[in-house]
Amino acid sequence: MITIFLGLTPFIFITLLGFLFGRFKVFDLSHAKILNLFLYYVAVPALIIKFVAQSEIGQIDTKQIISYFLMQSICGIFTFIIASKFFNRPITESIIWALTVALSNHVTLLLPITQIYFSEEVVTQVASIILMDGVILLSLIAFFLELATKRNVQFFVFVKNIILNPMILSILIGVFLFVFNFKIDNTPVEYTLSTLAKCVSPVGLFAIGIILSFHTDNVVNKLTTSISILKLIISPLVLLLIGYIFFDAGLPKEIPGAFFVSVAPCGATSIVLCSAYNVNPQNIIKAIFISTFASIGTIFFAIEYLTI
Repeated sequence: MITIFLGLTPFIFITLLGFLFGRFKVFDLSHAKILNLFLYYVAVPALIIKFVAQSEIGQIDTKQIISYFLMQSICGIFTFIIASKFFNRPITESIIWALTVALSNHVTLLLPITQIYFSEEVVTQVASIILMDGVILLSLIAFFLELATKRNVQFFVFVKNIILNPMILSILIGVFLFVFNFKIDNTPVEYTLSTLAKCVSPVGLFAIGIILSFHTDNVVNKLTTSISILKLIISPLVLLLIGYIFFDAGLPKEIPGAFFVSVAPCGATSIVLCSAYNVNPQNIIKAIFISTFASIGTIFFAIEYLTI
């Protein structure tokens, strides 16, 4: 138990370090934006290209992927209804709230933790969920946001923008390398991708800490608390229920990769979409704040349970 806690402390410490540097005005939100742009356009795509190009397709567990996608869809729709009907949030903001619950902070936080505590098989399942989120979830959310903000959505322009999205473009590059059997192992390409990929977690957590330091007033309210409960408690339960109904896999150990992702905090990608669609991110950032620190408990529990 103590070993697991000590293993999580670097991730906690990096986030707190960013928080303190933001609190003492060494870094501000403009610096956090630059760090996030580096992640979005450079580091995360490098991580995705490496994973896809060196992936083992045969190891992907379809029941975990399907169960997780169904859980995301159900919880996302439920979140949209709550945000729009119960909390009277605008349609565009409600869509982003749906993404906040459906998407986990799996790239900057959960994936490196998975690599420390779990086997390569579980890491593959987590990576496959990340790729699915990049292709399917972000595309769907982008489509609905376009519909909500523009009267006429030009299909070909929309498709072009989706394909040129850094995450999806990096997946396509990785698939190209994989399909045509380009071996990047032990090459300068792999070294470059690996070095950039190692930046994702520390830079991402540090940036999150900076952002959180500027939004500490009235953090705990009905909206942010409801979203955090939906993300950290209800989502894993819905996942297990779906696994039990469709695949007779209702225990966390039967779908470890999907379950571990489900207990992660809200995804920080929603902040980027807030900027793109002129949505006030204040409450969304607070929900990320609550879920990030509360997830220390859920992640700890999941590691303790799954590694016994």
